[in-house]
Amino acid sequence: MAITALLGDAAAVIRKKQPGQVLIDNKVFQLHYRVTTFLFLSFSILSTANSLLGDPMNCACADCAKSGITKEIINTHCWITGTFTLPSKQPDNDRLGISKAFPGLGTPNRGELPAKYHLYYQWVPFALFIQGIMFYMPHWMWELNEDGRVFTLVRELRLPTMDKEALKKKVGDLTRYVTETLGSYDGYYLRFVICDALNIVNVIFNIVFTNRFLNGEFYSYGSRCWEYFNNVNATVSPMSETFPKLTKCTFQKFGVSGTVQKLDAICVLALNIFNEKVYLVLWFWLLTLAIITISVFLFRSAFLLMKRFRPGMFQRRALTPHTTDIEDVVRNISVGDYFFLGLLAKNLDITALRLFLSQLARVSRKRRPPPTHRERRPSRAGEESIAMLARPGALPTLAEPSGSPAPHPRSRPSSPRAHHARPASPARLRV
Repeated sequence: MAITALLGDAAAVIRKKQPGQVLIDNKVFQLHYRVTTFLFLSFSILSTANSLLGDPMNCACADCAKSGITKEIINTHCWITGTFTLPSKQPDNDRLGISKAFPGLGTPNRGELPAKYHLYYQWVPFALFIQGIMFYMPHWMWELNEDGRVFTLVRELRLPTMDKEALKKKVGDLTRYVTETLGSYDGYYLRFVICDALNIVNVIFNIVFTNRFLNGEFYSYGSRCWEYFNNVNATVSPMSETFPKLTKCTFQKFGVSGTVQKLDAICVLALNIFNEKVYLVLWFWLLTLAIITISVFLFRSAFLLMKRFRPGMFQRRALTPHTTDIEDVVRNISVGDYFFLGLLAKNLDITALRLFLSQLARVSRKRRPPPTHRERRPSRAGEESIAMLARPGALPTLAEPSGSPAPHPRSRPSSPRAHHARPASPARLRV
């Protein structure tokens, strides 16, 4: 019952969106701070449940009882100092059960590989708890930066309403605010991208950290288990190599002559029965989460930069085949503005969203600058004047004085402005 209560508290912290909450991220983001955090915190709580597995360690030592060392002392000593296995005593598939009773146990010989110590089991609950908190941190940082802006704008427009006049007034207020603040959401979007990129860094860091935590055996742990499950002739489980259930421990004491005596103990690690399944699940989950997070991050970044795909998202949200208003809204806005409008569309009721897009499109059309042309079309009066001037004999010809050379045929006629600037005398005009 205590474990159920603890899991219920953990689920309440990372529970799904309630009616009073809003969505300020995407589904992949939620996989990190909801599903992954829940997994790590649940495994952390279960790893401390001694009532499920009994004592985490039980050691047996024949010589210890003769020396007056109790079993409780041996168990505590081996839990604190750690246990070990012998890599050179790992049997092949055909030798297990014939020449060797259990993987990693035996009498050490000179020249063999050194003992492999296992100390991680002391820190498994703490490591899982810290990793669960780490997966929640990007969401917490984004909530601080978002500062409840979307909730403040849409808190009265999320649920359906029958009062159309009140709906128009609220949507009108939202439209005025958005039109006045468009162009200022690039920094808003940049902060979200940073928090989203932290999810990628976080999942990669946790994979590397878990591998170091398990003595470098986590990278290939899932693939080795997959091969073991598919091979019917395999007898040595990679789970037993990474999480041994039977290990050795050495207790040192002074003998009668004052020399140091080493007493060997065999310890049963019941907790590793649970740990091997936990980390197998985490191996597949972290690998899948890393692939999904990186793929969606790259796809969404490319999608937001392509303006021709923008109307489709609002069209699906509004459940409408008409795209005229949507195209007028998203045609020339920045990436940050498009991202912010997308968050509003996620949290608005369908009726409110359609009305909001219609009003925002109407404002966008009014504010759109008139089309500019390189050459403006002349007026009709101007066209008639040009046509009259183009007729032969429409302009008066000037009388040439005697003895003056004839104009060169390639000479350029003077412009009308020149005639106005230097009017000819009446005596030079032909009658």
